[in-house]
Amino acid sequence: MSDSVDISVFKTFYDPETKIWRGEKTEYNYNPEDSIASLVLKKLLENPDNIGQVCYQTGNELTNMEIAKRTVQVAKYFEKLQLQQCDMIGLCASNTDYIAPLVFGALASGLCISTLDPSFDKDGIKHVYSLTKPRMMFCDGQLYEKVREALDECGLTATKIYTMCDHIEGVPSIMEFFEDDSVDPREFRVPPLKEGVHQSAFIVCTSGTTGLPKGVCISHATFVFNTYAVDNFNGNTFLCFSTLYWVSGLFTLIQGTLGNARRIISTKAFNVDDFFDIVQRYKVNIIMVPPSQIALAVSSDKIAQADLSSLSFCMIGGSAVSYALTEKFRKYAPNAWCVVGYGSSETSGIAVTPSVPNSPVGTLVANVEVRIIDDDGNSLGPNETGELCVRTPLPWKGYYGNPTATKEKYDADGWIYTGDVGYFNDEGVLFLVDRKCDIRKYNNFHFSPTDIELVISELPQVADVCVVGIPHSVHGFLPAACVIKRPDSEISESEIYQYVVDRMQDFEHLRGGVYFVESFPETPSGKVIRRKVAEMCEKLWKEKNGSD
Repeated sequence: MSDSVDISVFKTFYDPETKIWRGEKTEYNYNPEDSIASLVLKKLLENPDNIGQVCYQTGNELTNMEIAKRTVQVAKYFEKLQLQQCDMIGLCASNTDYIAPLVFGALASGLCISTLDPSFDKDGIKHVYSLTKPRMMFCDGQLYEKVREALDECGLTATKIYTMCDHIEGVPSIMEFFEDDSVDPREFRVPPLKEGVHQSAFIVCTSGTTGLPKGVCISHATFVFNTYAVDNFNGNTFLCFSTLYWVSGLFTLIQGTLGNARRIISTKAFNVDDFFDIVQRYKVNIIMVPPSQIALAVSSDKIAQADLSSLSFCMIGGSAVSYALTEKFRKYAPNAWCVVGYGSSETSGIAVTPSVPNSPVGTLVANVEVRIIDDDGNSLGPNETGELCVRTPLPWKGYYGNPTATKEKYDADGWIYTGDVGYFNDEGVLFLVDRKCDIRKYNNFHFSPTDIELVISELPQVADVCVVGIPHSVHGFLPAACVIKRPDSEISESEIYQYVVDRMQDFEHLRGGVYFVESFPETPSGKVIRRKVAEMCEKLWKEKNGSD
């Protein structure tokens, strides 16, 4: 792996008449009408002896040919079960050996997969699957009782459940799909997609950081469209702890396979000990992580002994990424080139940039358009701050079963309203200010939690920080900071408070307090649940100060 990855395709162009910014126009690498599975099978069969997947916990290795064969076995078994294109199946499972063949086989059958993370409780499972109503369900054996109860309680008693691991006697398992050993993947042809570019491959959840998650429809064409970086994965070892609940897990599985990478999977959620061991043992070149995982790594007292020299490309995204955080990490991973990506489940990738001091979001990815609008919907020009609206050449089916929410998010001209506030500078570089819903007012002055977080992150004793607003009857909201300290750090609340005073405007000062915690409440995807942090800080504030 070279010490940089080719992102030269990412250039931003501005039309002053329409006030629209555009990424570089490029040709599709593949036909957007194609099924993901047809591209995957072709790539697997081109490199049949390549080790495509290694499970860290078991050591099991799968060659591309083995993945291809199992993919076809799954597709043929779905055909035997008489499932039809666009039928829904559910997947709530960790990253185990048979996830890849199940997903690719389901996509080869034209099925849509509603994904969820194993950490969801019964109410969360009920909420999601009462929306998508899968005809068939796949989960880890240890989740079977919880999933069965959830499906029964939302009226899906006829939905059959198959276990992916930890199989239970008397309960169907994924192993039934592999009983026909006579299949030859070289003779199998993936049928054309019934709905072409409109056909959904996955229903994934929104992050749920501000409320109940919605189901985002993601088409085959979206993943076919976003293949501009796969050549960078060829021959490299790729690690991502994400399950298929979120887009980073899907990206790793699909783009990693198309790029002929060796994917390392973990049956367990991220923890720093496993992370360090996997990177060292398998000489991992590429990682895809949220900033919270980088923060946990740099806050570990074991990082100084970890050999992270094999890392050459770190893709970081999912929430705001401070340059201070990436620089702390690069002290221990000196060969790593940290690239920050910005996107959403609804839009896929929007912009990308190397991590640099002023923390921009970067330049637009290929074939993406962006408008910045004010509260009245008027388009704004360079250096004017407003909401980002994004348009891609592909249609979006919206939120599954929720036309009202879709209409609020997606207009008739194809613009998706992101809810993010930002601006472009004169060079066409995109900067984010914050989420519209996260920006608060102190004495009628707007303050951005992200801006304050970036300043606090500069302190070497700080591993991670989340800034929120505490409601106040007089002042509106008081800025407050929840902080995770580095090991053996002796920094005090007053030192952090004073650092912000010295660096920021009066209305940004941490009048709501500074609170040290061991960890933040997070979604399964590693995003901090800011509303829960706000509740924690509000409780601590009232304990200290009483009512306002």
